[in-house]
Amino acid sequence: MAWHYLGTNSNSGVNVNRLAEFLSSDPHCSLAHLSGFNFMREMKLFDKYIEDKSNPFQEEYGWRQSTVKIQLPKEKTKFPSEADAPELEITGVHHRSLTDIITHVFESDVSQSFNMTPFNQFWTTPDHQTVRVFGEAYASPALMEAYEEINALPLDPGDNLERVVASLMVWSDATHLANFGDASLWPFYVYFGNQSKYTRGKPTARASRHLAYIPTVRLVFH
Repeated sequence: MAWHYLGTNSNSGVNVNRLAEFLSSDPHCSLAHLSGFNFMREMKLFDKYIEDKSNPFQEEYGWRQSTVKIQLPKEKTKFPSEADAPELEITGVHHRSLTDIITHVFESDVSQSFNMTPFNQFWTTPDHQTVRVFGEAYASPALMEAYEEINALPLDPGDNLERVVASLMVWSDATHLANFGDASLWPFYVYFGNQSKYTRGKPTARASRHLAYIPTVRLVFH
């Protein structure tokens, strides 16, 4: 299916079936996956998945699609301001609100294991020297400073809620999706520093929260 969508506009269902028959004879392919392949059936499954409300990329889950405009530099040319530089418009940027992600995670059961109060950690060596330990995000100077800053703010009348810092760590990396072809994604994802790194490092913890997907830009130079 990736071959069909990443190829030319002249691809047809018949060609996809022919490709499946060809790949089924390749010893590196799994016959269990390709045997009985039918293009129309797979298309119906795609449509059903998109319409399914359990699909995590539904608008109800906070996903939006936007257009991003980027000013570009031009060799040997100086512009009066950044606004005067050539502009590249990138469409199809899928993203979620950081506020929505924070709200969803802190309202879920997983937040019960979060460390909401940062602290300093020390270790006394055998020769009685005290060493500062940096092992978790919630034991970092940056989080301590942020925690003290928000708790020093004046309280509104009747406000007795606890104030905590949501420690966000944003990562991005290109991901190859197939063993053949050039199907790929470039996701942005968020981890919470309030969660222990030993938990975040477990794939079964599902600690990563998808923030955005950056589309591939195909430029044509003349």
